[in-house]
Amino acid sequence: MEDQREYQLVYTHGRANLKTMIFYQEETNLKKADKIENYYGLYEPISGKKLYEIGIKQARKLGIELKKEEVINIIALPKEYEVITSKEKYRTKSIILATGNQKNKTNIKGLEEREGKGVSYCAVCDGFFYKNKKVAVIGNGNYAIQEAKELISLSKEITILTNGKEKPIVKSFDFNINTKEIVQVVGNQKVEEVIFQDGTSLKVDGIFVAQGVAGGFDLAKKLGILTRKR
Repeated sequence: MEDQREYQLVYTHGRANLKTMIFYQEETNLKKADKIENYYGLYEPISGKKLYEIGIKQARKLGIELKKEEVINIIALPKEYEVITSKEKYRTKSIILATGNQKNKTNIKGLEEREGKGVSYCAVCDGFFYKNKKVAVIGNGNYAIQEAKELISLSKEITILTNGKEKPIVKSFDFNINTKEIVQVVGNQKVEEVIFQDGTSLKVDGIFVAQGVAGGFDLAKKLGILTRKR
């Protein structure tokens, strides 16, 4: 978690003796800050790494359970939610999304303007529209693999596009994996083809974007939460 306001809300839950669990990863821009001088209550400068460590210790002192696991999906059930991580599945009655700002937005030409026209950010939501069709998933982490798995029973051919990143380790599933750098997504009324840096291309009917780790915005979309730019 990176949003300090949401941190405070989570800690309040812990102090109220409500069973609370935090999912987090070591990757955070806070740890990269050499010196922080404008944090309320601290009269001396402090490094981002030190402040991060204090936050983790504070949570543990309040009895909050911390899980160093990547959340890759959230499913809304009738009376609760199922949180799926890279390791386990958990059930809960409420969720606070506090992952800060996404830093992994793609700059692939032609992708953004085709959102809703062959470009999706949720395999669970839109996978049905690509039944027996060829699709691609952009990404190379656990989030991308999870999205590809969601499409297995629907799409006839699934290709994971790493966009120049290293090939992911996929166990027990036979996905096509393409590590070439993507230059552009083209098509008339909808997505038709992905063009790579070396001049080759891949014909697809749909693209699912799942770069890096699943952020709060991605998970909110999966749950059908209304989002807007501010």
